[in-house]
Amino acid sequence: MSDNFVLACESHEIKAGEAKNVVVDGIEMTIFHTENGFVAHSGYCKHNAFKLELCEISGDIVRCPRHGWKYRISNGEGIKPAWTSLENYPVELRGEEIWVKPEAEESSNDFDTSAYDW
Repeated sequence: MSDNFVLACESHEIKAGEAKNVVVDGIEMTIFHTENGFVAHSGYCKHNAFKLELCEISGDIVRCPRHGWKYRISNGEGIKPAWTSLENYPVELRGEEIWVKPEAEESSNDFDTSAYDW
């Protein structure tokens, strides 16, 4: 019986307040280690495809240094701009292992700008 979760990495690989990009079933995503545990989102800023693991993290906010786009880490919602969001992936901590379901959860707030040449 499969629950569709895939081993992404070991929990010790991501220190509190930091992030790591991983590839799970061909999908690049970023796993953040927050004060409430681990959260997984799409691996790139929607604006200019900058890896989120390289972005600035401050509390519950991740900020892309390229053009200042910001997202809320806890739920992936866009802050600047508010009309976009990151894909969210379900995460389970199993012992010391981080397992991720490589199926994005539904989002009602998204406008994908990756096809635009800014």
